[in-house]
Amino acid sequence: MAAEKGTELIHLTYDGNFQLDTDAKVIACRIIDAKPNGDSEKQSSDDDAQERTIQVEMQLDVTTMHPQGGGQPTDNGTITAKAEGDGNVLYLAKINKVAIDRATGIITHAGVITVPNDTHLNSDLFPPGTNVKVSVDAANRLLLSECHSAGHVVDVAMAKCGQECGKVLPPTKGYHFLDGPYVEYKGAIDAKEREDFLGRLKVTYQELVDEDTPTRIETLPIDDAEPLCNRLVQNFDMKNFVSPTDPNPTVRVVTVGGGTGPCGGTHVRSTGALRERGWCVKGLKCKKGVVRVRYGPKEIHLRGG
Repeated sequence: MAAEKGTELIHLTYDGNFQLDTDAKVIACRIIDAKPNGDSEKQSSDDDAQERTIQVEMQLDVTTMHPQGGGQPTDNGTITAKAEGDGNVLYLAKINKVAIDRATGIITHAGVITVPNDTHLNSDLFPPGTNVKVSVDAANRLLLSECHSAGHVVDVAMAKCGQECGKVLPPTKGYHFLDGPYVEYKGAIDAKEREDFLGRLKVTYQELVDEDTPTRIETLPIDDAEPLCNRLVQNFDMKNFVSPTDPNPTVRVVTVGGGTGPCGGTHVRSTGALRERGWCVKGLKCKKGVVRVRYGPKEIHLRGG
């Protein structure tokens, strides 16, 4: 299964970042596995099941789904094929993993389809050229976008606090997953200064959220992106964000809370969107030349969704 060219990623533009649905065409689809639904111990054969679940992988010409990468988890959602004329749903794939091949730019959507058990598995469920609708799970996308933007606000707060003490630590890793998000920095904070630094970091973070600064997303030539992303300290080697064979390389640059950096993830419209779930700095620790800043929403929102 292979597409001829890379998949168009709608989320990379500013407007596309907030677009949840799009029409697309199937480039390729393959069945990975199929099994009957129900309690297998109570069934004498596969024919006893009225439905079966089929695991599939699909490649499309365009998608609104964000593939896992850059510290952000995969989007999930649905891909739907409808009959021409009456518009009835033919097949609906529930997508639980979206992955990108960095070498080709091709996106693979993996998920499951539930079909009647007598469906012939050698038939094309989503044959090439099929018109489909791609729909992102809106609630999950919003939560992941908040988590990623909150991590960027941590970066800005760290830079501000670092400037105050004359030592800006360069970021090295962002983990924007909901099971314990954090951002790591190269360097150290003296043990006797950590409590005071953490207090100032929490205050600075909250000030940035309260400022409700709009997010900017733009694609720039590498020579224009470099001074914007590295204006405080040489944080990013911009060559790591472009193809070495591209004669006119560009970089997607995101500005959150006034801080700019190369980023392929999804984000909220402004820092004020982080108020409702109470995103905040949770703590920090230093070990072996690495400072890890933990952040997240207030616990009540983690429980309540």
